[in-house]
Amino acid sequence: MYWLYLIIFTLIVFVPTAIHHGFYIFDKAQTQEFVILILGSLGFLAFLVQEKRLKKNMSEKNDIQRKVNTITKDLTQSYSYIGEVNRKLDILENITLSHPDSLHLTSKKQKEIYNSTMQAIGIIAKSDDFVLRFSNMKTNELLKEIKNLQDAPFSFSCKQLDPKTQITETDEFLSVISPKDIDDIVACIIIKKKTPAQKIEDLEMLRILASQALFIFMFMNGRRKSNNIHS
Repeated sequence: MYWLYLIIFTLIVFVPTAIHHGFYIFDKAQTQEFVILILGSLGFLAFLVQEKRLKKNMSEKNDIQRKVNTITKDLTQSYSYIGEVNRKLDILENITLSHPDSLHLTSKKQKEIYNSTMQAIGIIAKSDDFVLRFSNMKTNELLKEIKNLQDAPFSFSCKQLDPKTQITETDEFLSVISPKDIDDIVACIIIKKKTPAQKIEDLEMLRILASQALFIFMFMNGRRKSNNIHS
């Protein structure tokens, strides 16, 4: 297309030299002017055609870029989702492997079992400021409390728990109760929010972890009672 512009421009320059006579009713000067006008119009028409083609190419390029961005975003979300699922499977596997296989557990082994659950809670909640509590729902008695941060204060009372919804949320805290109780005892995971608008995406996974923690707690309790009976 640029060569076409050059040819037209060259022809326009040499019009006065090439045309020495008039044409029909037009004199020499008028004929030269009309020829220059025609050549200029052809150049302008060629420019419009080229501009239209460029706009079309640009539009197609933008459409392709949008599609590429959409595909890239979908792939990123897919990889993220796959990674999230794999991480949850790893968590469940670690929890399963950490199940006590004997009534005779050392204090170190008991701590390791609880630590495995606490680490899983921290990963799912994406927070390090949380506490795991075991409470009697009838008496509101706090039976055991495990803080992830030992010196972190928690003003959340067991009386604020709602066993019906199993999820209680305030501007400061979010708590998740184990789906089922054992002898009126439930496990509760209480997470201190960083901001009032903070949301926990996978509450169902936290409920599973609460159930796991309750199972471990009841197992430990049963072991202690068994030891007391035999003694």
